[in-house]
Amino acid sequence: MHIITGLVIAGLAGKMKRDAVLNGLPRFRTGPVRVAHAVPGRIRFSVPSLEGADEAALAWVGEYRTLKGVEDVKASKVTGSVIVAYRPEEVDPPLLFGALVRFLGLEEEMDRRPAPVVMRELRELGRGLNLMVYDRTGGVADLWSVFVVALAVMGARRMLQSGWTAFPTGFTLMWWALNSMTRGGEGRM
Repeated sequence: MHIITGLVIAGLAGKMKRDAVLNGLPRFRTGPVRVAHAVPGRIRFSVPSLEGADEAALAWVGEYRTLKGVEDVKASKVTGSVIVAYRPEEVDPPLLFGALVRFLGLEEEMDRRPAPVVMRELRELGRGLNLMVYDRTGGVADLWSVFVVALAVMGARRMLQSGWTAFPTGFTLMWWALNSMTRGGEGRM
């Protein structure tokens, strides 16, 4: 990947909330690179991965300074910030953002879909419940197998009560149970 990555990120950033003064600089609140402060001619990026980094991790600063329109770059491993002084008439701020992401090698991390805290906590709750069921049953069943059995029982019950006229509900529950059994429940909770 090369400068095209920066252009793609800059293009995507254009879909973010636009700041008329800064010509579409993305204002991410989370992620590997954030705009902490910006005025025309100067941007301060917050880069949490730089906090506590060694001097070798800041080797890219020299290359960043060679970009057309960039006057000065200061990176702090103490605060995890990068301050870029630039000439606004020569370079668009989204390109500076894209170039920083590229120089730091954070393209994949920018593309990665973050897991919201709510989903992580629900997953942990599911794992805890799964472990509890597994422990209480002495390893005979886990939460997934209890779920599959419950679907099968509910489907069979509806089919016995209504016969084949329970088609969508009873048959669907049985199908879900069968499908769940064949796919296995490893890693679901």
